[in-house]
Amino acid sequence: MNPLGWMRAPEESLAQWNELVALAAGAKSDGLDRTLVCGMGGSSLVADVLAQTFRVPQLHVLDSTNPAAVRAAVSDADLARTLFVITSKSGNTVETLAFCHHFAARARPEQFVAITETGTPLAALARERRFRAVIPHPPDVGGRYSALTAVGMLPAALGGIDGRALLLRALGVDVEAAKTLGRKIAESAKAGRDKLAVAPPPPIAGLASWVEQLVAESSGKGGRGVIPIVQDPAGAALPDIQKAGASDFSADPLDLGMEFLRWEYATAALCEVLGVNAFDQPDVEEAKRLARAELEGGTKTAVLKTMTTAELRRSARPGDYFAILAYVPPTPAVLAALQDLRGAWGRVLGCATTLGIGPRYLHSTGQLHKGGPATGLFLVITTDIAEDIEIPELRTSFGALHHAQARGDVRALLARGRRVTHVHLSNVTELAQIRP
Repeated sequence: MNPLGWMRAPEESLAQWNELVALAAGAKSDGLDRTLVCGMGGSSLVADVLAQTFRVPQLHVLDSTNPAAVRAAVSDADLARTLFVITSKSGNTVETLAFCHHFAARARPEQFVAITETGTPLAALARERRFRAVIPHPPDVGGRYSALTAVGMLPAALGGIDGRALLLRALGVDVEAAKTLGRKIAESAKAGRDKLAVAPPPPIAGLASWVEQLVAESSGKGGRGVIPIVQDPAGAALPDIQKAGASDFSADPLDLGMEFLRWEYATAALCEVLGVNAFDQPDVEEAKRLARAELEGGTKTAVLKTMTTAELRRSARPGDYFAILAYVPPTPAVLAALQDLRGAWGRVLGCATTLGIGPRYLHSTGQLHKGGPATGLFLVITTDIAEDIEIPELRTSFGALHHAQARGDVRALLARGRRVTHVHLSNVTELAQIRP
């Protein structure tokens, strides 16, 4: 496969824009004035960035298998007016198919649109159930490079965002300047500054998480990689951190399309300097395989032998980073508590920190954790599931899938000799107990 179709995405999406606008108008005329994008990694993060940047309250994203998050994604009152955009390039992403099955049992077929490659299981399911539309995902564009394809442009159209302006401005990207940025980041990483603090200006602050997944999953392999740092509460000026600050971005939201393309060029150039393939994710499948094994093993799976929190703290070395990987409901209150915890650990360890919400991070920074530099300290957090949701078509539940993904990733990290602590809580109110 030639993975460079993202370079042509602005032109091809401009040709498709009227079709997407017509689809959005048709959905709205049928009373579907609320959108829920169901996907993982690049398939969902772009919609999240658009919703935050343009303040679109009717555009939502679901990328968590936590039953509480699934339940909160659509209320009974909103169900009949929600359009579900089910996005998966491969068409067999387990989380996305789980979302699809769950909502398809509750909503009408015309409330669904699928974005996937031709001939995938999702495409077959969409046609069998007569979804409103099936939009082909370009086969030569990887998921994390798909922001300017229908993956990002359909949510833009549904949210009333001027996608045409985004695409036209993307055509004006300075390719050589973008490549120079990527090479500069890579050279700094090779010189020892392998942490990249990503801090766009406030109007486009949401872009940081999208850049995080693009850089981490593209560069983190073969023991090399750049570790993106987003919203570090400690905010320490450490010698191993370089910064992509406000001056490195355009603050104009309508330049967001240009920023997507600029960072794609920068990341490709960054990876070339590091000597890694920017377009694969060789270590992601292992966590998926181990999660499947956890599901099949049920309660018979072996106890995970990880470090205690004290052992994790004592194992810290200069140049490390600390990562919280939390399988919790991603509510504002929980995220704030995790940021407090992250700051506490960062100050004690004196190192850069990151925060990943499971299983979302598996499709973003998860590749870096396992394939990148062996400098991570990983604190994996799980909690009891208060009220589960069955997924009969997959012969499991969201709660079981959620825990299996956490345990599968712990196993994958341990198999690569990473330093890992797994803490299981009865509920999220106990987060403060994991202080260093």
